[in-house]
Amino acid sequence: MKPAAPPPRYATQGDAVQNAPGWTSVSRGAALGIALITTFNLLEVFVYRTSAVNNWLCNFRMITQPLCIAILAMLSTALLMYSMKPVLPGVVWMATIGLVTIVVVFAGWELWEITQRVPENLRQTAMSRPLGVSMLLAVAGMGILIGDSPESYGKASLLTIAGSSVLTVLGFVVVTLQSGSIGDTLPADAAPAILVLGCTVESDGTPSEALTDRMTTGSKLHLDGHGKLLILSGGPDEGPVTESQAMQKLALEAGVPETALLLDSAGVNAANSLRFVAALPELQDDRRIIVVSHWYQLARIRMLGRHAGLQVIAIPAEQQHALFNQNRIYAQEVTAFLKTSCEPAGKLMQ
Repeated sequence: MKPAAPPPRYATQGDAVQNAPGWTSVSRGAALGIALITTFNLLEVFVYRTSAVNNWLCNFRMITQPLCIAILAMLSTALLMYSMKPVLPGVVWMATIGLVTIVVVFAGWELWEITQRVPENLRQTAMSRPLGVSMLLAVAGMGILIGDSPESYGKASLLTIAGSSVLTVLGFVVVTLQSGSIGDTLPADAAPAILVLGCTVESDGTPSEALTDRMTTGSKLHLDGHGKLLILSGGPDEGPVTESQAMQKLALEAGVPETALLLDSAGVNAANSLRFVAALPELQDDRRIIVVSHWYQLARIRMLGRHAGLQVIAIPAEQQHALFNQNRIYAQEVTAFLKTSCEPAGKLMQ
């Protein structure tokens, strides 16, 4: 008697296909999220002519700009194809695996470099982005690896794919803000200018503790000879005193000469402040600018600096105390970072 064939792993009922395992939907959502991140990164490269070598996912060392653009474009396309239809043709499947592997290898290289050059107390923070990117790619790669298997043919939950995609993008932003919170190395010679970004001034004209922290750091950097000009950027607040005026008073009290100060009273946000600086004659030949703000803003400041054609050296303000309502401020920065990431797409459509 012929033995009965074992039941299929994912049985069908009539013409209806059984739902695929939930992890395949999560994997497809992660792939869609990474595809979106890579696409917006490419838009930034084309709109603002930024570097594709040091891209949002990793640093493609020793690879030319055109080849980096090609890798990012193919990765985005392949991951988008997988998220929409997971059963990839053989050649595309192999190419996708290869592209994901390339990014993981370079992210791993970045992790190794961090262990070699970053102080131990900052190492965990610095590793956030490359480690986070590697984990997101691993989640996407887990589904890609199954190839043409029964799991790929099952029905997927669109809600799970969408939710996983959103979590992937948010996770990428969080790890980017975290690893980007570490200040850059100060140049050996003086930069043309130091930009201090303003923040809250009380209704009676008293600078907030956060603004005092930023000005203390910026004034010290100038007095130590790291920048020739100290630019104070901050717009109107609740009271009669603008942020830049309150900052000027703090700078003079710290011993900065008035001739070294430049006020930007129209700097209502970081983007406006950096555009103002980019147009200054002092920065036409040397595009380096030291920017002082709080740690949570540094990653977005670097991105805005690239958009303005500046070489930003981001320095976190030395804080006296932890920020008030820090979780709310951090959530607002996540939203601001996402908005800044989407700006190239908006400019392209215009």
